Amino acid sequence: SVHLWLPKAHVEAPVIGSIVLAGVLLKLGGYGIIRVRPLIMSGVIVKIFLSISILGGGLLGLVCIIQRDIKVVIAYSSVVHIALVIRGVISLSRWGVEGAIIIIIAHGVCSSGIFTGANIIYERRGSRRYYFNIGYLNIIPIFSSFWFVLLVANFGGPFTYNLLGEIILILNLYLLSPLAILAILLLSFFSAAYSLILYRSTQQGQLLSIAKELNKLNINENLVLVSHCWPLFILPVFLINTF
Repeated sequence: SVHLWLPKAHVEAPVIGSIVLAGVLLKLGGYGIIRVRPLIMSGVIVKIFLSISILGGGLLGLVCIIQRDIKVVIAYSSVVHIALVIRGVISLSRWGVEGAIIIIIAHGVCSSGIFTGANIIYERRGSRRYYFNIGYLNIIPIFSSFWFVLLVANFGGPFTYNLLGEIILILNLYLLSPLAILAILLLSFFSAAYSLILYRSTQQGQLLSIAKELNKLNINENLVLVSHCWPLFILPVFLINTF
């Protein structure tokens, strides 16, 4: 109920504003939670915030499924990630905090990359609606590949940094409250659903006859997308080697 400003901020901001907001500013919220956690957390407060974060993440997952504005879906998916961070931090355990930090870093890379892709789509079609943005796979397959990688990472797909953080948080939550594991699994399903819907709705299908001519990706766009994709697969390797 206190994140209604977020979709408006992302929708109205230019792409650099969305990247800074998703990649940096939202991370400050997670850092703030970690800093004040020892001061305010008790057993009762932990249960209250745990329930609110699970409920809020589930409701926003449903909102993302029914939403048809690309940027609004990406913005609300950021809140779903922050719900995971809250659950990890308030668990009062080392695993929870480490998993939350991993999610914070992974989201900062993944979400800003998806916003970059959304801006590429908007510049070529002049619209953020699903209906007017279909068929990119037929014209710009390299962009569809980058888009797929970023969306898979967004819901914690295989071999991604996000998956490592989610596994740690799920195990930590199971130790904290075994019954809550069902809600987390349902939330993970919603995350995969709206991410795959976003991919299917923009990349597959036939091009509209009223669509503008779609230009290929330029060098700058390719470099930006590559720079957002490679850390999601390289960072887990470095982290595993430290254990």
